Amino acid sequence: MSWANRRRLIYISSIVLVFLLAVVLPTILHFYQAPTCFDKKQNQGELGVDCGGPCNLLCSGGYVPLTVVWSRFSKVTDGVYNVMAYIENSNLSAGADNLNYIFRLYDEKGAILRERTGTTFVPASKIVAVFEPELLTGNEAPARVDFSFTSDAVWTKQESQETGLQVSQSAISREDSAPRLSAVLTNKTINEIKNIEAIAIIYNSEGNTVAFSRTIVDAVAGAASQTINFNWPKPFSDTYARSQIILKILK
Repeated sequence: MSWANRRRLIYISSIVLVFLLAVVLPTILHFYQAPTCFDKKQNQGELGVDCGGPCNLLCSGGYVPLTVVWSRFSKVTDGVYNVMAYIENSNLSAGADNLNYIFRLYDEKGAILRERTGTTFVPASKIVAVFEPELLTGNEAPARVDFSFTSDAVWTKQESQETGLQVSQSAISREDSAPRLSAVLTNKTINEIKNIEAIAIIYNSEGNTVAFSRTIVDAVAGAASQTINFNWPKPFSDTYARSQIILKILK
């Protein structure tokens, strides 16, 4: 190739390069949108559309459904009942928010005495108690309770926060009059933990549920402990054998 042709090629190449840098590249950058977990496309290593991979949202099949182990009612006083559902989340690093639910109390003929709806969330790898207090049934006594979720769980990557809390030294008193369950709640972390829901379940010697109650702890300072109490206005319907306290940090 002659020097004139080489010079012409260099000149043309320079013009093309300048055009690419000055026009084409800015245009591409202007219209280019980086992949996200909300672009309704399967990209950036996602396992489905906007789920799995780098996204917090889990794809269908990437989690185990919640298990409703049992639901029970407990008499507070005549015509007043607490209800509770015992839920198991087997997903080690996944939780679900904004779960709608409904409790229904039925009489012995199957007629609905009372309904109560609500919204809860399920932290990762947790036993969760869904509790509703003081359902009024008038002069009717319930025969059974039904619990169900009324919305689908939307699963996201989460880590359990309750691992920093510990319950110990549970003790029952005043069984013959107005029972009280006391326990020590310890914050094992160095940071203050706020808005703790604690639900106590009372069991008899056969492992059946006798009663349950709830209390809210405003805050526990880092590396500190405090006593929490659960109270009932009347004696239990059966003999106390053991208790279980389920914790959840409210959002």
